[in-house]
Amino acid sequence: MKIIQFFSQLFAFRTLPTTILAFISYLAIFIAIFITDQLPAVPKNQRGVSLNRAYEDLHHIASRPHPYNSHANDAVRSYILSRLSPLAQTYPYIELADDLVSNGSWAGAYGVYFEGTNILLKILGTEEQYANEGGVLLSAHYDSVSTAPGATDDGMGVASLIQLSEYFAKNRPKRTVVVNINNGEEDWLNGAHAFLQHPWSNIPNTFLNLEGASSGGRPLLFRVTSPAPLTAFLPKHVPHPHANVLSSDAFARGVIRSGTDFSVYAERKMQGLDLAFYKGRSRYHTKYDAIPYTEGQERSLWAMMEAALGAARALADAGEEKKGAAASVYFDLFAATLIILSLPTLQTLNIITLVLGPIVLILLTVITHIASRESPHPHNGAPHRTGSVLRDTWEWFRDGGWLRGVWVRAKFWVALVVACGTLVGLVVGFVQLNPFIVYSHPYWVLLSTFSLSLLSISLVLNLPILPHGLVLPEQQKQATLLQTYIFTWMLLVGATIGVGRGLGGGYWVTIWHILVFIACVLGWTEEMLKAHGTRSQQVDDIRIPGALDEDADESTPLIRHRAREVERIKEEGEEEGAVGWWILQFLLVVPIPVILMGHIANMLLDAMCQTLADGGSPGSVYAAAALLGLLLAIPLAPFSFKFHYGFMAFLALVCVCTTAYLWLVFPFSIGMPLKVFFQQRVELPSFSSSSLSKDVAPEKVVTALTGALFYLRMIVPRIPSSKGKKVDCFPEKMKLGLYTCEWESGALPSPGSWNSSFDGESIINTSLLTPSNPWLESTISRTSSGARISLRGTNTRSCRIYSSPERKITKYTVHGSAGMQDGYDVPSNGVDNVRLWGREWGRGWVVDVESAGDNNGEGEVEGKVACEWAEYESGSVDHGMVDDGFVSGAESGSGSGGEGGKIPALEEVLTFLPEWAVVSKSADGLVEVVSSFKL
Repeated sequence: MKIIQFFSQLFAFRTLPTTILAFISYLAIFIAIFITDQLPAVPKNQRGVSLNRAYEDLHHIASRPHPYNSHANDAVRSYILSRLSPLAQTYPYIELADDLVSNGSWAGAYGVYFEGTNILLKILGTEEQYANEGGVLLSAHYDSVSTAPGATDDGMGVASLIQLSEYFAKNRPKRTVVVNINNGEEDWLNGAHAFLQHPWSNIPNTFLNLEGASSGGRPLLFRVTSPAPLTAFLPKHVPHPHANVLSSDAFARGVIRSGTDFSVYAERKMQGLDLAFYKGRSRYHTKYDAIPYTEGQERSLWAMMEAALGAARALADAGEEKKGAAASVYFDLFAATLIILSLPTLQTLNIITLVLGPIVLILLTVITHIASRESPHPHNGAPHRTGSVLRDTWEWFRDGGWLRGVWVRAKFWVALVVACGTLVGLVVGFVQLNPFIVYSHPYWVLLSTFSLSLLSISLVLNLPILPHGLVLPEQQKQATLLQTYIFTWMLLVGATIGVGRGLGGGYWVTIWHILVFIACVLGWTEEMLKAHGTRSQQVDDIRIPGALDEDADESTPLIRHRAREVERIKEEGEEEGAVGWWILQFLLVVPIPVILMGHIANMLLDAMCQTLADGGSPGSVYAAAALLGLLLAIPLAPFSFKFHYGFMAFLALVCVCTTAYLWLVFPFSIGMPLKVFFQQRVELPSFSSSSLSKDVAPEKVVTALTGALFYLRMIVPRIPSSKGKKVDCFPEKMKLGLYTCEWESGALPSPGSWNSSFDGESIINTSLLTPSNPWLESTISRTSSGARISLRGTNTRSCRIYSSPERKITKYTVHGSAGMQDGYDVPSNGVDNVRLWGREWGRGWVVDVESAGDNNGEGEVEGKVACEWAEYESGSVDHGMVDDGFVSGAESGSGSGGEGGKIPALEEVLTFLPEWAVVSKSADGLVEVVSSFKL
C-alpha cells in the first residue's frame, strides 16, 4: 500500500509534481533548441567536396574589401578565373565564360546602367532535353562592400560554388548546371541583372542563390518560390535543414527591407531557393565580416557547403517538375527534419477545426452537465440540493456559487490582461531606459518577458475563488483549458485569414489549437468518469455556509469543526488531483507548442535583435520579444495554479534581477559593436556653362556619420576634425529611424592615379582635371528632346546623374548600352538619379536624358553630376593572398602602376572610433564628389 500511495502522490495533480514537470520540460526544450542550433561538426566524409580547399579559397577571396569599384575586385575576379579555368580545359562538357560584354539599363527606385564582369561556368547535363532549357542556376556574388572583406557576404558562397563546380565536373549531373559568380550585387543586384543579358540565362528554370546577411552561424533558407525546389531541402538531401516559412512571409510583406539576387531570378519566373547566413548583423558589412571574426569559421563554411551541395544535387538530378503546385508551409525541428505542408491543406484543416471543434466541445459540455445533475455529489458552484428549488437557488446565490463559477471562467482572461499590462510597462521601460540592450542580450530580454508573463498569469490564477470556497483542481484546470481553447480559436481565425492571403507563418497556431482541443476532450472525459482527487472531493462535500446558520442545532460544533478542516486543507495545500490524466493533458498542450514557438523565438531574436543599428524600431523589437514571452508562458496556464510558492518566488527574483541588469548595463562591446555609417561629400561649385571649370576648388568638404542619435552624440566629439566645428544632426531619409551628424573637415580625399582616356563619343575638348579638381569632369549640352551629359571620374568606375526635384528623369539612354531590360522600364513618375557603372577605369559615359516638362529641348536643364570612390589605404593592404602566381602584379595593385585612393577622413574615424562601435558604408561610395549644373 505504501508503494501505491507513493506513486499516487508522485503522479497526482499536486503542487510538487506539477512544478517539477513544468520546470524540467521547459529547461529540456530550450537546451535542446539551443544545442541543435549550434554549428554541426565537420564530418570526415565530405561527400565529394573539400572543406580545406574551400577554406583556402576563402582566404584569397576575403583577404580585404573588394567592392565593384575597387582594384581589389579585379584581383579577386582573376583568382576565381584561375580556379575555374582548369575545369573547362579538362572536361569537354564544361564551358567557361568570362563575361566582359553583357551590359544594360534597368530602373526601379532609381535608374541604373551597368557593365557586368560576371564569371559563368556551364556544365552540360547528361540528359539532352535539359541542354538548352530546364537547367539549374547556382549563384553567388564575389564583390563585397567597401568596409568589409566579405567572408560571409559572400565569400563563403563563392567558395562553396567553386567546390560545387568541381563536384559536378567529376559527377556529371542530369540537368545542365550554370554557375553564375556575379559582380555588383552589393550595389543593388546589378550582377544578377547583367546575367539576364547573357544567352545562358535562358537555360535554367530553377536556381539556388547563396548569400550572407550576417557573420556566420547556421545558414537559413530565407525564402522559396514554390514547393518543387523546396523538396531539395529535405533531410535526405540536406542533413541539417534550417528553414521557416516566417522568413519568406516577412520578405513577401516587406518587413525585411534588404534584397538578394533571389528577387531578380524570381521575377524572371524561375523557381528557386535563397540560402543565407542571418545571425550577427552587428558585424555585417563591417571589418568584422572577416575570417577571424566569423562565427564558427570553418564550421560556418561547412554548413553553407553541406546545405548547398545537398540542395544543388537534388535540383540538378531531379525529374520532371510538377506544374501549378500550391504554395507551401515549412519549418524545421531541431535541425533534424523539415516539415512541409501545402497552403491549401493548412487552410482546409483550419476551417474544419474552426467549425467542428466548438460543436464537439459544446456537446460534451451539455452531456457532462446532464451527467452532473444526476450525481449525488454536486459540483462546485452548484446548489446543494434540499428538494426545494427556491431554497436551493437561494442558498446557491447566498453561498456565492454563481460567483465562483464566473470567476473560474474569467480568471484566464484577467490573467491575460494583467500579463499584457505588465509587459507593456516592461517594453516602455526598455525603450526609455536602454533601447539597444536587446542588441547584445536578446535572450536575457526574452527571459525577462517570459518570467514576467508566467508570474503574472500564475499569480492571477492562484487568487482564491472566495474566502471560504474551494474548486476541484480538475475543474479549475478544465475551465482554464476551455478558455485557452477559446483564445487559440481566436488566434486561428487570424491565422486562417493570413493563409487566405498567402501567409503560412501561423502553422503553429493550428497545431496548438488542435492539441488544446484534444486536451479539453480528455478533460470532459475525466469529468464524466469522476476521476477526481479524494481529498478535494471530501472537502467539496462540506457545506461551509451551514456553519453560519442562525438556526443551527446540536450539529453546529461539528460543522464548525469541518469548516476549520477546510481552512487547514487550503492552508496546507494538500488537495490531490486524479492520477495520470493531468500528465497526459500537460504533454499535449505544453511541450509541442513550446517547441514550435521556441524555434520561432530563436530564429526571430537572432534575426531582429541587431536591426536597430539599421534603423529598426526598438518598440517593434521589444514588442516582438514580449509577445514571444507571453506565448511561451500561456501553455502553462491550465497548470500554473498548482505551482509551488517557492517557484513563484524564483520567477519573481529572475524577473527583477534580469530586468534591472538589462536596464543598467551598457549595450555594446567589441564583440557586439554598434554600427555607424560613413560617407564623405565633396561639393564643387555649380556650373552654368556647358562644362565644369578647370580652376574650381571645393566649396565644402563634409564628413557624415549616420546612426542612433544618442550614441552619435557620444562618438562624434571623439573625432578630432569635429572639434570646434558646427555639427548638424538631422533625420536620415535613406535610413529611416537613424540620424546623420555631419561637419566640415579639411581632409580631402585623393582619387588615386588616372589610368585611361575618355574615348568614345566624348565632347570634352580639354582636360578639366587640376590640383583644384582632381576628381571629375563633365560637359552638358542640349538635345532636341532633353540634354546630353558626358561624365567621367578619376580612377573610378562609378558616377551618377541627379535630376532636379521638380523635373525627374523619365527616360535615359547610355551610349553603347544594350537598352532597357525587359520589365524594368523607367516608372511613369520618373527617377531622381541614374547610377552609372563601367568595367573600365576612368573611361566615362555619355548619357542622353529626358525629364518631365522638357519642351522640345527648350527651357532650363538643371541637376547634379557626381562620382563615387570606395578605396582607402587601410582597406587596400595586400595581405599576401593576391600576388601568389594567380594574379599579375599590375592587377594586385591599384592598377597600371598608379596609386590607390585615399580617404583620410575615413582613416580618422577608424582610428578614433570607440572600441564599442564599428564603421560601415553609408552608400555605394565612401566618397562622393558632386557639382550642380544649370543651363
